[in-house]
Amino acid sequence: MYKIMYIKTGHIFELPAEEAKDLKEKFPDEYKIVEKNGKKFRDIIKKKLSNDTDSIYSKVVDEE
Repeated sequence: MYKIMYIKTGHIFELPAEEAKDLKEKFPDEYKIVEKNGKKFRDIIKKKLSNDTDSIYSKVVDEE
């Protein structure tokens, strides 16, 4: 069993491993794995870079 947290509301759900993995694959920015089989787990969430066209960053750096 996995404990998975919905980041937007902070609610924690206990789900079977398959369902938790499916949610994490489909919505990686919305869910965070808190525990795997009763052991604490550090799930790393990548931060999104905003694509602000008016910023200096977008004018200086070429993104591929």
